[in-house]
Formats: sequence, C-alpha cells, structure tokens
Amino acid sequence: MNSEEESMKHTVPNRVGAVVSSWPFAVFIIALAISVTALLAMVLWLPTSATGLGAFAVDFKIWCFGYDPATGELEWGYVFVMLANPLILSGFVYLVWSDDIRKASRTSRFRLVLTSVAGAFTACCLAVGLLVSGPDTIEQTELPFPAERLRTAISAPDFKLLDQNEEPITLKSLEGRVVLLTAIYTTCHSACPMIVIQARRAMDSLPPELRKQVTVVAVTLDPENDTPERLRIAAKAHQLPYPEWQLLTGEPEDVNVILDRYSFSRMRNTKTGEIDHANMFVLIDKKGRIAYRLNLGDRHANWLSTALKLLTEEGSRRFSHRPDSSAIGIAQSR
Repeated sequence: MNSEEESMKHTVPNRVGAVVSSWPFAVFIIALAISVTALLAMVLWLPTSATGLGAFAVDFKIWCFGYDPATGELEWGYVFVMLANPLILSGFVYLVWSDDIRKASRTSRFRLVLTSVAGAFTACCLAVGLLVSGPDTIEQTELPFPAERLRTAISAPDFKLLDQNEEPITLKSLEGRVVLLTAIYTTCHSACPMIVIQARRAMDSLPPELRKQVTVVAVTLDPENDTPERLRIAAKAHQLPYPEWQLLTGEPEDVNVILDRYSFSRMRNTKTGEIDHANMFVLIDKKGRIAYRLNLGDRHANWLSTALKLLTEEGSRRFSHRPDSSAIGIAQSR
C-alpha cells in the first residue's frame, strides 16, 4: 500500500464513516432516543401556567402535542407520533447493531455504560437548551368560551329526590328551564362554599329575564346526614333563594345512584370524615340534555356565566357543532 492510499484511509469522511458504523455510536443513538422519549413524557405531564416552567410546558405542548389551552385537550395522535418516533429509531438501530452491542456488553461493559450516559447527557443538554430558549411567560388574554366545541346533547338522567322544603323534585318537572346541577354537602368547609359562590356569581351575572329561566340544583354528597332540614338551614345561611336554588337529598342509595350517573366522583376520608369530591357543574338545556360540564376555577367561572346565557337564549337560533377555532386565545412570547 503506497503512501497515497494510506493517507486516504485517514481522511475525514473515512474517519466519520468508521465512527458511525461502530457499536459505540449505535449505543449513543439508542440512549439519546430513549432519553428524548422520557423527557417528552415528562413535559407531557408538566402542569401548565403563565410563568416559569409552566409557560414552557404550554408553549411546547402547543407546538408538539397539539395542545388547546382553551379546553386543556391534547391531540393524542401528535403525542403518539412524538413519543413513538425516537423509540422506533432506537429499535431500528439496535436491530442493525444487535450482535456488536451484545458482544460489547460482555467484553466492553464499562465503555458501553459510559457511551449510554453520554447519550442521556446529550438529551438533557438539548432539553436545557430548549428550556432556556423558550418563553419565560405567556401573556394570557381572556379565552373566549369554546361553546360549540364543548357542546354536547346527551340525555340527562332523570331523578326524583326531595328539596330543602321536602318537596319532591324530578328533572322532568324542570323541563323547559336551564338547570345548573352541582353536588355539595352541608358540613364541607373547603370546596363546597366556593362552588356555591361560583354558581351564585354566575346567576347574578344574568339579566333578570334570563335568570328567571334557570334553576340551580345541588345534590348532597352526604345523604346519610344531610336531611331536608339541614339543607334548609344551609340554604338560609348562604342566602340561597327558593325555588331558584333547590338543595336535594333522599335515600342514600337513590342519591348515590344519581351522583354516579352524573359522574360526580367522591370518596370519604376515613381519618377526617370529610368527602373528597369532584368540583363540577353540569349544565342541562331546556330539553333535558347535558350541554356542558365545567369545573371550579377562575376560567370556568367566566365560562359558566357565558354558558348559562347561551342556554337561556337557545331556541331563537340554531346551534351548530362546528369547532370554534377562536378558542385558542393565548398570545405567546417566543
């Protein structure tokens, strides 16, 4: 072999080719891909907020996971592709270099571990780079209520319970009215008062002529103890006018069936006796159909008022089910 041929062996392309075709490079790529998948999964479950790490999570989820800030929903097809691609790549690389990698696990274990750590470290460096270059804050404007996107038309389960005045109440008897249904109990001192406040503010926001068309129905979460008398005392304490507000109870078996049918999850804490429960509002239209499910919180508080107004006005206009593309109302600072 002459000197010219010898020098050709040591050119940059040949050196790169030698590295790329070696098992350490394969192990590096596999470790990098698996680490990227793990980091993506971590971002997927990061809580969102307007500042700090939460702002980065919002920005990343919008671009990579099809996240909709208005509804909190993800495009799970995007999520699958983002998580699956690195794993598919690592699987393909392993198939090509499997023999060499298995041999290295027996003869060069330390080097294999070191290369794997280098791949994971590189993935972490990439993640830090994205975090540093991402937004520190996201300016949140008031998100419009995505009425048509969230709208459903599911027949609401009927019920027959007693209100605070021991009058029998059924959903059928409220047909033609908009029903704001929630679940509370009289000895709750945490979420339940906030549920009442949010519902009352939503009612107070309605013009008098629309408010007359709405009934608030609060089913007890503690039917074993919440008698009509206790509900009547609670209604008086919270200044909840009758019959606009109807607090319902009944036989525990009957009440629990209704709570289950409306998906009000709950569980009694055996140590404190308190009931941990879903903080939810179910809005039922004038035809007895579940229109919206909203939660306790600032954003949904505004949406609750809007939803009640829309439902009371329904009938004079047709309701379409086209997606509301204006629901994404976050201005990003990139």
